[in-house]
Amino acid sequence: MVKRNSIIALIVMALVLSFTACNKPKQDATPAADSNTFTLPFHAEDAINPYSCRSECNLYLSPLIYDSLITINDKREVVNALAESYIIEDNTITLKLKPALFSDGSEVTSDDVIHSFNQAKQSERYKEQLRLFSSADRKGSSVVRFTLSQKNIYALNLLTFPIISQKNNNIGSGYYALEKENDVYTLTYNKNHEGAKPQMETIALTACSDYSAAPKLFNNEQIDYLFEIFDLNNVRTAAIHSQKAKLNNLVFVGLNSKKGLLKDKNFRNAIQFSLNQNKLCEQAMEGYGVPTATPFDSEWSEIGSIVSNSVLSNAKQAKEAFAAAGCAYDKMGISLMYEEEPITLELIVNSASNMKIAIAEMIKTELINCGIAVEVKKMPLDEYNIAIENENFDMYIGEVKISNDFNFDCFFTTGGGADFGIHAPDLQNIYANFKKGDASLQDFVSAFCEENPFVPIGYKCANVCFGANVDCDASVSENNMYAHIEEWSK
Repeated sequence: MVKRNSIIALIVMALVLSFTACNKPKQDATPAADSNTFTLPFHAEDAINPYSCRSECNLYLSPLIYDSLITINDKREVVNALAESYIIEDNTITLKLKPALFSDGSEVTSDDVIHSFNQAKQSERYKEQLRLFSSADRKGSSVVRFTLSQKNIYALNLLTFPIISQKNNNIGSGYYALEKENDVYTLTYNKNHEGAKPQMETIALTACSDYSAAPKLFNNEQIDYLFEIFDLNNVRTAAIHSQKAKLNNLVFVGLNSKKGLLKDKNFRNAIQFSLNQNKLCEQAMEGYGVPTATPFDSEWSEIGSIVSNSVLSNAKQAKEAFAAAGCAYDKMGISLMYEEEPITLELIVNSASNMKIAIAEMIKTELINCGIAVEVKKMPLDEYNIAIENENFDMYIGEVKISNDFNFDCFFTTGGGADFGIHAPDLQNIYANFKKGDASLQDFVSAFCEENPFVPIGYKCANVCFGANVDCDASVSENNMYAHIEEWSK
């Protein structure tokens, strides 16, 4: 079992990437910026192989060089990439590959998929994603059977790991291949790639050893694309052309259902009805959030048919829920009372994050409007972590990364990393059955909305900037950073 101290950082961090050591190609010269050539950052002293590279620069190039079996679009729907078809039965996924070639002209086979799977299972980036997969077995030159240690109805969504050639791990079957000429690296159109020829046949690469330096390169017009994730208080890069790209990071209000009035699900429901997710995402998160009323992405096609996107606060339902919890207003109708005492809640937040503080202050205002006094305590990260781990809070502002199979183990398993203050055994059982396919999505959502063990706010967004002359109409996301790259132009 993973130690709680090692997981709690998930609550306050958006993305933590760590990678293993790697081979180091050399780049002796950097091409000058060209106004007619699309340019990206590249760390030449790091490997391009996605399972051994350490730099975000090269990791962000991976989708251009390597195809995966499937991809996830911005609606969180599965889209076939190298996969032609698949059959899901109990604990297995049998997948057939479509005919495809690597950039060197060799065929993509089941052996390459198995080799990539084994590399992914050992890599820091993908091993957690694939932890439920016990094996990948060859069932023919173009057929692979994946076996899981336990049933997971959305396991297919996890087969997004890059497929590398077992003969040469530096090549893939993506739109581009890494090439070097006269000590200059470029990404060049892979003529063996299936599909429309990209308008940008060559992508220039500018030296960048640390992606934290990428905003400066973008501002100096040395690169044309910036995928900027806000962790704490970094300043957004200004760009003429930009868009918001949805991340897999769920921002939420943790509730201590083991303490005081919050033990009562009616009171937790009242808190849920009192908060306005649309307003929190638009104002406190400055538009960099997609509001949701459930733990799921509200733009996911399946959740749209289950629950309406009713994320606005509902004062009438809030008052009814407060009354059901035994609360009543004072004679002046201003303060909400319980057993003739005014209600005060403590809300803790990481003092290093301006965005989280803004969320906390807005929640304070909304609850004050309901008659509840709220004390916002801004704590340094270490103190914040200790308070949450010891469940010394009424509420806290948290953030966790949700995998593409909609895995909420962090909330509903002991030691999950975001299970602090949660006590909902019936909901936990329904969630376990939902993961296995023995309970419907509606069953889980209904049980969640009845218990409200925490209050979802929204899925965070990144800031994606394009150079002034770049034409891109596609909607990019963390799962698909170069959506429809073949249509981009400069």
